[in-house]
Amino acid sequence: MLLIDDIKNALQFIKQCWKMPGRPLFLVLIHEDNIKGSRFSPVLDMLASFKKGSIGGVKVHVDRLQTLISGAVVEQLDFLRVNEAEIPEFRSFEELEMPKHSKVKRQTSTPNASDLEQQPEISVDEWLHKPTDEVLQKFHDCDCLASQAQLAGILIQREGPHFLDKDESLMDELERIYRRAGSRKLWSVVRLAASLLSKLVDSLAPSITSVLVHGKQVTLGVFGREEEVISNPLSPGVIQGIIYSKCCPPGGEREAVLQQELVIHIGWIISNNPELFSGMLKIRVGWIVQAMKQELKVRAGDMCPQDIYQLSPSDIKQLLLDVLQPQHTRRSWLHRRQIDGSLNRTPLGFYDRVWQILERTPGGILVAGTHLPQQPTLSDMTMYEMNFSLLVEDTLKSIVLPEYRQVVVELLMVVSIVLERNPELEFSSEVDLDALVRDAMADFQKDGFGKQVRRSLPPSSSWSKLKTTSAPPQDVTQAFFNTAPVGQRSTSSYLTKAVLVQLLRGDVKPCKDDPCSVS
Repeated sequence: MLLIDDIKNALQFIKQCWKMPGRPLFLVLIHEDNIKGSRFSPVLDMLASFKKGSIGGVKVHVDRLQTLISGAVVEQLDFLRVNEAEIPEFRSFEELEMPKHSKVKRQTSTPNASDLEQQPEISVDEWLHKPTDEVLQKFHDCDCLASQAQLAGILIQREGPHFLDKDESLMDELERIYRRAGSRKLWSVVRLAASLLSKLVDSLAPSITSVLVHGKQVTLGVFGREEEVISNPLSPGVIQGIIYSKCCPPGGEREAVLQQELVIHIGWIISNNPELFSGMLKIRVGWIVQAMKQELKVRAGDMCPQDIYQLSPSDIKQLLLDVLQPQHTRRSWLHRRQIDGSLNRTPLGFYDRVWQILERTPGGILVAGTHLPQQPTLSDMTMYEMNFSLLVEDTLKSIVLPEYRQVVVELLMVVSIVLERNPELEFSSEVDLDALVRDAMADFQKDGFGKQVRRSLPPSSSWSKLKTTSAPPQDVTQAFFNTAPVGQRSTSSYLTKAVLVQLLRGDVKPCKDDPCSVS
């Protein structure tokens, strides 16, 4: 009973004195002697109170130690350090294996809130046009945190963040929703409330700097919309302005918080495993979100995929790691191209090969309505400088379909190899990459491959988004994107044929020792 009183007193003390952000972790260690004989019932009652979520008037949440630590915040207490030699080494908690003869069953982690709990009970479109007093009344009458957060968003957009209700500001109400959602692991609601509160992670600026020192650039913005490129270290205030101006489309406020999480994870990963970002010159966070969504679709199969915004922070980090890993054989070629295209991966030496193409292309390179001219590009830049690589990336960023971007990257590699092996050939004018892909798909369609896989492919965005004309049917384009890049009847074989046909329409420059030349 003394042990139980000590625990209750400690919890009361923490409740009254805890002023730091987040929730404290209180570890209770119970020995076998504590539950023997007459001691069993009082300890069991205490554990039952823990399970119910309240003990002595203090709200608590019970879970496995590993689970709680994974969601905890590690605070660096720099003022406690005397020298580097005194920094303690922290090791992860390990869970011991249960003896085979043990009859004790291990308790599983408390599951995250169900998808239904994270879904609002209201339709935002329905409440957008209702009077403020009705929205406010619904806000107070509603018990669903997801709905309250949505209604708070409508009120903030309409009345501003300093709108007062019952002598309390709307932001205070939203802060309460944010904390309650966090205690219940309603991650979708947490992200929405945090976004409406314009919260910013403290270590965001150092994480971006970590990416920059590895020779990468970071772009923030929603997939398919305008992005902001970060090429120099920025202050937290500037970063906050970029995030909440570029990552908060109407109805998509959760993206701003998710991208902050990803920047933190990316900064950590690139410092520890930089090889996972090989071939990625620009780390486009919005496109990485798209890659993660594609991965969730692949995992779901015919089922409805998980909502990425409802995943826990630790699950988000693991999903990011899975996406960054080298291609898995279980993915189809369509899915591989969707992932790699979203990650903006390029093969080794890719930018050098684009330079070599420009040297043999007087009219430059055209793709998705964007033109990369031969001059003054070649005279103003060098093959190996970063500015040229960034210029190539700026040319490719106008492509809106990740799988199509990846096919264009493959096409540029094919063009480079063909020109390298045929020094007497060059393009007579500009090289239209969209036209070459269309020609390759036309041959692919003639061979009947589009019909063979038509029913096995998921629906995709229309070809019109690629900013081209005379597009092949949608089933043919998807079948082409789902074809292996190398081998017999591969995409490379069709692309190579299209390139050679285009080259042979231009001038053929004879060599000095060419036996076929006539003087």
